[in-house]
Amino acid sequence: GERYPMSLEDKIQSIPEDERLAAAVYALNTLLISRGIITREELEEGFDSWLRRKELLRERATASSQA
Repeated sequence: GERYPMSLEDKIQSIPEDERLAAAVYALNTLLISRGIITREELEEGFDSWLRRKELLRERATASSQA
């Protein structure tokens, strides 16, 4: 039969629920980079910042539980 392009809603529904956020973030990051709104380096800096913050919070939680 004739095939129609999938709607955005159908595409979202085709992705397992636990992967939808990752798919949306990927799509948005790709768009931001392709439009020149951010660079790949800026995106990496954001990830690095998030990882440092996560590690700092983990260290604080460990220190307070040992006090």
